[in-house]
Amino acid sequence: MRRLQRRIRTDSAPGMPAARAGAFGPEPPPVTPKRSPLVGAALLAILLLAWSADLTPIAALRLWGFDLASSLRPEAAGNPQVAAVEIDDESLARDGRWPWPRDLLGRVVARLAEQGAAAVVLDILLAEPDRLGERDASLASAMALLPVVSGAAVPASLPLSAERDPIVGRFATRGVPDLARLPHASAILRALPVLEGAAAGVGLVNLYPDLDGATRTVPGAVAVGARLVPGLAIEAVRVAAGAPNLILEMPTRLGAEGIAIAGHLVPTDARGRIWIDSRNPDRIPVVAAHRLLSGETPDAEVAGRVVVLGVSASGIAATLRTASGKGVPSSLFQAMAVDSILSGTVMERPPVMPLVEAGVAVALGLAIVAASPWLSLPLLAALAAGLAAGLAAGAAALALGTGLLADASFPLLTGLVLTGQVAVVRLREQILIRRQQSAILARQDAYMRQVVDASFDAIVTVDAEARILTANAGAERLFGVPLRDLPGRRIDELLTGFWAEAMGDQADQRALGDAARSRQVIAATAVHSQGARIPVEMTIAETEMEQPVFAIVLRDISARIGAEEAARRAGERLHDGVGRITDGFALFGPDRRLVVCNARFVAMLGEAGADAAPGVRYDSLMARYARSAGAPVDAAARTDAWLSERMEAFSTGRPPRIQECLDGRWFRIDERPTAEGGLVGVYSDITELKRHEMEMAEAMHRAEAASLAKSEFLANMSHELRTPLNAVIGFADLMKRELFGPLGNEHYRSYVADIIESGSKLLAMIESILEFARSEQKELTRPAGQSRLDEVVGAVLRDLHPTALEQRVDLQTDLDDGLPALAVDASVLYQILQNLVSNAIKFSKPGTAVRVRTFVDADGGPAMAVKDRGIGIPAELIDRLTQPFWQRQSALVRSHEGVGLGLAIVKSHVDNLKGELVFESRVGEGTTATVHLPATCLAEPV
Repeated sequence: MRRLQRRIRTDSAPGMPAARAGAFGPEPPPVTPKRSPLVGAALLAILLLAWSADLTPIAALRLWGFDLASSLRPEAAGNPQVAAVEIDDESLARDGRWPWPRDLLGRVVARLAEQGAAAVVLDILLAEPDRLGERDASLASAMALLPVVSGAAVPASLPLSAERDPIVGRFATRGVPDLARLPHASAILRALPVLEGAAAGVGLVNLYPDLDGATRTVPGAVAVGARLVPGLAIEAVRVAAGAPNLILEMPTRLGAEGIAIAGHLVPTDARGRIWIDSRNPDRIPVVAAHRLLSGETPDAEVAGRVVVLGVSASGIAATLRTASGKGVPSSLFQAMAVDSILSGTVMERPPVMPLVEAGVAVALGLAIVAASPWLSLPLLAALAAGLAAGLAAGAAALALGTGLLADASFPLLTGLVLTGQVAVVRLREQILIRRQQSAILARQDAYMRQVVDASFDAIVTVDAEARILTANAGAERLFGVPLRDLPGRRIDELLTGFWAEAMGDQADQRALGDAARSRQVIAATAVHSQGARIPVEMTIAETEMEQPVFAIVLRDISARIGAEEAARRAGERLHDGVGRITDGFALFGPDRRLVVCNARFVAMLGEAGADAAPGVRYDSLMARYARSAGAPVDAAARTDAWLSERMEAFSTGRPPRIQECLDGRWFRIDERPTAEGGLVGVYSDITELKRHEMEMAEAMHRAEAASLAKSEFLANMSHELRTPLNAVIGFADLMKRELFGPLGNEHYRSYVADIIESGSKLLAMIESILEFARSEQKELTRPAGQSRLDEVVGAVLRDLHPTALEQRVDLQTDLDDGLPALAVDASVLYQILQNLVSNAIKFSKPGTAVRVRTFVDADGGPAMAVKDRGIGIPAELIDRLTQPFWQRQSALVRSHEGVGLGLAIVKSHVDNLKGELVFESRVGEGTTATVHLPATCLAEPV
């Protein structure tokens, strides 16, 4: 559960001593309310036991609820079909004391018959013979004139004097014949046989008050032995309706549901009782017996009505109290019962209703118990009010709409008891919380006092006259006045400045109040007791107390002023340094606004540089720059796209870029995002560098053109030289063969041989020069056919075999049979390999071997290597081997002929193929020349 106490922050300002948790004593334990639902569940169980036992308080509440519900139902409309004839005190005074002679009663019954009464109900027990003689027959004769219901009674404890025939059974049971819930009697007192025989029906006159003494019901059926005897009122209705019998409806074992009379159901409760409407006894016409006998009663008062005849005289008849508190005689109550049945105002109380009410109570109780941990006092009050209103409204609606008697008191009692229990728990929790909060406040007060004393700021309280009331240790340090001497001194005496001077010019309380309400920070100077003046910031707050008290906080800002001055000087140095940078420099903040820039950046922007002031937005500045005369070339005709690219520099770093401008200037721009989301840029003017680059490019172009011209010249000259040289060699060969006759002198033959030999050497040199020129001019093109490297190796070795024999050099091969065909011109491969093998033979020692190897290198490309055991090459000369016309000048190599173009031709062909020529050599041990060709030189499979 969430802790209810509030934590106090214990982190302190720099330099303040940290307040440790629990530094002022042990912390009070947190309030942990006990919100177990077991107590509520136990209370609910107790309430259910009390309800099942129908304890007096539960029953009293139920009856009170029934009375309230019954009072809401509309009264019966129209004239009543019932009247009451009472033998009152005046009737006894005129016609004799009680009991009346039976013939006098007969006269009353006969008179009612004459006036047209529908039926007569005798609410009198006539169990004994007439005291004046044989006059019972006279009454029996009168009872024969109209339907009469005779009264019977259940005695408290009176055995029968003689056995009699049972009452004629006119009561049946429909449904479950379980009479356990009905009232039981072992015997009843009945009218005399002569009278009972003359009666049309017999009903019990007993009325049973409820526990509060009020009578609300009349019995509908009483179990006498194995028979059912109807109550007087229900039997009167049967007789008046002319129904042959009564049917007790008991559909379940829960008890009776009603009594059916001639197809109409009179509702009862489970115990067979009829809940009548007894609110208005005055509705029933009451006729005194002596008036009826004297003919003073109009026929209209009794004609067509069921008349209940009874005794209301003082001392004879008991007075019954109704639910409304009125006292009525039993005859009038029976008349009201008959009227309720006939007018349909009987309240219904089905046998299932108690179970429904108990179920509602249990559901409400369980819901409150389950929700109790989350119910606060306001919610409990609202819940109790809602339960009272809802249950009362429900019971009232049932009573008004359907005439049902619903007991809302027990569900309401359950809800109120359980909400009350939860409310008691909450009140206890509130008491505990308030106690703990008081303890916490006390601890906080002590803590705050220590915090105030430990603060480096000076904190003082002053009264309305600006006299110091309290001060902390910070005030003692600030003013240099002992703490005990500060109370009583005026605060303006310890300060200088505008505010302190204003304190003397106006009322102290007004000046303090104005400063407190303005909520402004006031600058002042504190005067130390040793004469030092300390700049301070001061804030004033007014406390809400009986007397005006102002809290003043003074902070020493001398260190901050020094830091601000240092920051100002550092800013000036930064601006000076940025201004002296030779490149353009600009810094934009996270809000895309310019923070600082130098003159070089302004100059780069040209006419847009006039807007380059701190605070200008990057996008607006660049937009102005893109429309200026010196705008970037790539911004022309695409300003929006160019601006979008520039704005991306704030979020993603990009490599430096070269920017050409319309005015001929060139800039190297390096813009990168800062950690806080801004942008820093360095803008270098590389216009001169670009000019040098263009001049170098032009010079390179001219050099390449000159080299091309040289190559073309060499190719042309070689061709022009080769034609006459071939003629010289040819004619010299003809002379050597003496086809046209002998030369004569032997010296001529020797000269001819020298001409042929020298011409052949010169022709070989010209061929080398021509091949070199071709290699420089040759472009890399993919041949139409394919070539195999092993075949090229074989051709080269066959052609150089005579030379190898002459030099006594053995030619060896190590060929990769799995090497694929190459998409390279075979003549180019031949030139490469022929020159490498020729050089190897030329520089090999006699008796050594030259090995030719083909393979696939680590990059997947074809490769060939030529290894010899010759004189080797020094490491410093390897880079010069492929230079055209270069020859190593030493005694060891000067005897070898050649023009120094062989390796240059190899290098040129390998470069054209995008390959690599690698030399590995050791002086005196030999050299390995390796050619690596790219994998693209491999022919595609057919």
